[in-house]
Amino acid sequence: MNIIIATTIFILGSAIGSFLSVVIYRLHSKKKGTLLGRSMCPSCKKKIRWHHLLPIVSWLFLKGKCGYCGKKISVHYIALELSTALLFLSLFINFNFIQTIPSIIDPQLSNYIIDWNIFSQLMFHMIEMSLLLAIFFYDLLYQEIPDNFSIPAIIIAIAGGFIFGTPTAIGMLIGGAGILSFFLFQYLISKGGWIGGGDLRLGLLVGVYLGWEKGLLAIILSYFIGAVFSIYLMLRGKVQGKTAIAFGPFMVLGIIISLFYGEVILDWYLGTLSF
Repeated sequence: MNIIIATTIFILGSAIGSFLSVVIYRLHSKKKGTLLGRSMCPSCKKKIRWHHLLPIVSWLFLKGKCGYCGKKISVHYIALELSTALLFLSLFINFNFIQTIPSIIDPQLSNYIIDWNIFSQLMFHMIEMSLLLAIFFYDLLYQEIPDNFSIPAIIIAIAGGFIFGTPTAIGMLIGGAGILSFFLFQYLISKGGWIGGGDLRLGLLVGVYLGWEKGLLAIILSYFIGAVFSIYLMLRGKVQGKTAIAFGPFMVLGIIISLFYGEVILDWYLGTLSF
């Protein structure tokens, strides 16, 4: 049963990732029909057939090219589809809503029931992760974090905190206000040179989604990952010291790591302080 559900969720994740890639493209290019409308090749403008739209599979089958004009299709399409699928699968492993109960008639058989509370949490995190991945790739591609993704994510995160009690209202308040203030301070003293307005809203999202403890960890991780990646690019000669690098993707990575491994990392850190 778990294998069937996991496979279904992986496929669902890849489909959501494919949908997000279309939304990202249309939102940036200001195309009509952001949510609806047929997909088309940005090069030859021909409408894409259904069997060329199969997530992950079609990109691999077509070798990353348009099925009509042969123009290359950016690798970020399959990257978004695959990352969404893997994240959804990881969420299911952490929020497995299928409960196994031995059968009364035959103890060797099992009955399966759904824990609707865990299922609700899974859906909540799937929605948040979808929006975060949209922010990740949009900022990576265009160095901008649109309110179309960040504001709904903030609202949903606050609602989820009140519904599920994690993080607590106090945790969301301290985390959201604290991280927002930290980013606002940087924004003001640099006059928008270090971070942008989109980063302010993403900082607020970090706090209300994870609470102050995991939120702080996410920010520390994002700066660490960003520093390592920037040094790597500089050593490779890809960027110069004043080259602008999108910070949103590093923040999203920090959020994902903190969500899955935050408690482990914090317990380890606090354990080292006790010696």
